[in-house]
Amino acid sequence: MDITSLKYFIKVCQDKNFTKSAKELFITQQALSRIISNLEKELGTPLFKRTSRGVELTELGEYVYPKADKLIKEFDVFQDDIYNKVKMKKRKLKVGFAPGTLRTLGTKEIVEFSKDFLGIDIVIHEYRDIECEANVLNGSLDIACTINPRNKIDFSYYHLKKDYFVAVVNKNNPIAKKESISFTDLRNEKLILLDETFRIQSLIMDHFIEAGFEPNIYTKCTFDLLIAYDFVALNKGVFVFVNSLANIANYDELSCIPINSPTAIWDIGFIVKKDTKINQTMKIFMNYFLSKNNQNIIE
Repeated sequence: MDITSLKYFIKVCQDKNFTKSAKELFITQQALSRIISNLEKELGTPLFKRTSRGVELTELGEYVYPKADKLIKEFDVFQDDIYNKVKMKKRKLKVGFAPGTLRTLGTKEIVEFSKDFLGIDIVIHEYRDIECEANVLNGSLDIACTINPRNKIDFSYYHLKKDYFVAVVNKNNPIAKKESISFTDLRNEKLILLDETFRIQSLIMDHFIEAGFEPNIYTKCTFDLLIAYDFVALNKGVFVFVNSLANIANYDELSCIPINSPTAIWDIGFIVKKDTKINQTMKIFMNYFLSKNNQNIIE
């Protein structure tokens, strides 16, 4: 019995089909069948029973599967650890941060994290949401912290936290007197939004359409968000933004009014390219922040 045989056994358990497993393992079906057969001979009993739809685990197979799966995961961790020791240098982790996420997680904490966990050299990159996604897909980034792309085909997503949207308004605007508003309340307002490279732009636009109107856009911001606050201070429009990121401390004439909509949520987390093997370095980094935000960690 060896690690490779157990990995092949686990793959067949997951697929329940020798043909599919062999194709994805890049070996012939005959070779895969022979490996499983040798494993069964070594154990002295069958692990699978054939059905019209493929294969199913026998009673012993059901017993062996979780134990083999755990063993393989532990072996992968062991292998990664030894590899890092042999290389005798820091393992680089290229992490992208979309606007607002670096501040939300805490820049100081991320920098201190790289010091505390020896062997990890965190390289920080800042990109807009869509650029984060593109750089994860092309391999320039190992992981990114960004708004949920809602794309299960290309990404694995690990939720960190969420926040609601607010309307940043001039105190002379009647909206400023309300405790909260809906998107419908913005029907007759000139709006200051972010451009299309920010995921929240499409989310906000969807809610305007759902409210039954085309928004009257005064301008769209790309880089310098302080311009948005300046325009609101001049009473040129209403800026729709994320509550925790809205910074109006230096503007006495501005107020933040919550937008009451259960589906208008700034949902941020980590994205990894689909089917990427999450190595121990990535796991340590992501699990630290997932645990800190009371989310399920990666096993």
